[in-house]
Amino acid sequence: MPISPQTGPLDPASDHDGDPPPSGGLRIDPLGPPPGLQVSGEIDRTTRRVWQEALSELVRGGGDRHLYLSGLTFIDVRGAWLLEQSARALVGGGRLFLHSAPYCLRSVLALIGSDSVSIEVKTK
Repeated sequence: MPISPQTGPLDPASDHDGDPPPSGGLRIDPLGPPPGLQVSGEIDRTTRRVWQEALSELVRGGGDRHLYLSGLTFIDVRGAWLLEQSARALVGGGRLFLHSAPYCLRSVLALIGSDSVSIEVKTK
């Protein structure tokens, strides 16, 4: 079910499908199979709790997971750290695939040293 920090869970039958999040908001839509999330908007102090909850739910159960990030316009360092910690929480050799990760996220992950974590950035 889509999630918005301003309104909480959205009705999947609503007309919100595909709409960008409100200015400064975050939209997270579950996908699968394979298990994944479509993320658009901004991850900062105002949306971080929703991000953390979505990641926790995503990595539950282990295995490979996918994040589609073409709509992500901003992520702060703490949001990237939460992503890295979630990848560490994957069990059974699971990997976290990042599709269309914006440069700001890739550079922060490089700075915090996520190379030893099971995060794989897909460029295509």
